[in-house]
This record gives sequence, C-alpha cells and structure tokens, in this order.
Amino acid sequence: MSRTSLIAIAAVACMLTALSCSTTIININRPAFDAMKTVAVMRFETAHGIPRNLATEAEEAFRGHFIGIGKSVVERDKLRAIMNEVEKSQAGMVSDPGRIGQLSGAGGLLFGNITQHGEDVRWVTYYETVKDKNDPKKSVRIEKKKQMKYFTFQTSVRLVSTSTGATILTMKNEYPERSYSIDNTMTLSRYREMVLNDMGRDLKKLLEKK
Repeated sequence: MSRTSLIAIAAVACMLTALSCSTTIININRPAFDAMKTVAVMRFETAHGIPRNLATEAEEAFRGHFIGIGKSVVERDKLRAIMNEVEKSQAGMVSDPGRIGQLSGAGGLLFGNITQHGEDVRWVTYYETVKDKNDPKKSVRIEKKKQMKYFTFQTSVRLVSTSTGATILTMKNEYPERSYSIDNTMTLSRYREMVLNDMGRDLKKLLEKK
C-alpha cells in the first residue's frame, strides 16, 4: 500500500471518532457534524407492539438535544408539510435525503428506531454471608431469593447528511435493561425518560471535548 493511501486512511480514522460514554455508544464524524447547522428530526420507527407515542416522545427528546447543542431544528409542522409534498410528488422520495434537505434547508436528517420496551418482575438469587450458628467464629454463605423489577428500553438514532447521503452520527443506549428493587419508586416511563436524557447529556459532553 502506498504512503499516500496510508495517510488517507489515517485521516479518515481521525475524522470518525468512536466513544463509549457512561450510558451511550456514540460514533461521530466530528468535522461533518460541526459543519452542519440545521437538522430535521424524521419520524422514528418502532418494533412490533411498541406504541407510536413512544416514538413521538423520543423525537421530541432529540429535538431538544440538538437545540441544546446549538443546532437549528426544522419545526415539526414544516417538516410534516414537506413530507406530504414529497410523498405526493413521487413515491419513494421520502428516502431521498437530498430532496428533503433541499426543501427543508436541513443539512442532516435524524432517523430513529425503538426496538425494545417493557417491564417485568423476576425472582433473583443472591447470597449473604452470616455467622455459623454452630460456630460463631466461622461464616457461611446463605442463598436467598428476592423479587426485582426490570425495565427495558432500547433506542438508536443515525444522522444522515443531505448533501452526501453519508451517516455522520450514530447513537445507541449501551445498557437497554436495568433492574431495581421491588420497592424502588422507579417506573418504566421515568426509566425511559432517564435513558433519553442521558443520551443527550453524553452527546453534549462529547462535543465539549476538544
């Protein structure tokens, strides 16, 4: 491989930064992202059985995240009108980032997908170390069981450039499932809100790094 090719590969590797944050996995082409001024948040998709209102909730969360980092976000009503126009003009054009960008003025389109959402209660096994009743100087491990509640929420997004069609940002919450004691006040809706907030926080933290 030539020296020129190696330099080109190294340059691309430097442009694409992969970061595993505390709760979010983020891949970003930083130069392209920094140059993008306006973003359109597209309609998020949901897996079978997941209510549509959860997609709307996630869309609104990411609108807030992008405004919070200084990006302009295309208004929902304006985007909806544009999408209706595109759908009427030519079937299949909804998937054309360039056309949507031309009509909306957006430099990037944010697509999202919610693939997991649910809650349940499970019995879990744990161990406690206690003093041996027959010999207080010794300790023994005792197996016990207790109920725990589990919340699941998995969402991922990708930001596509309207000028090149390239993906310049992907985000995914790293830990879709978390458990809490049965008497904890956490609810599925609060857990979902926490995950979405953490994703915005982690993106902001990444962008603050030089």
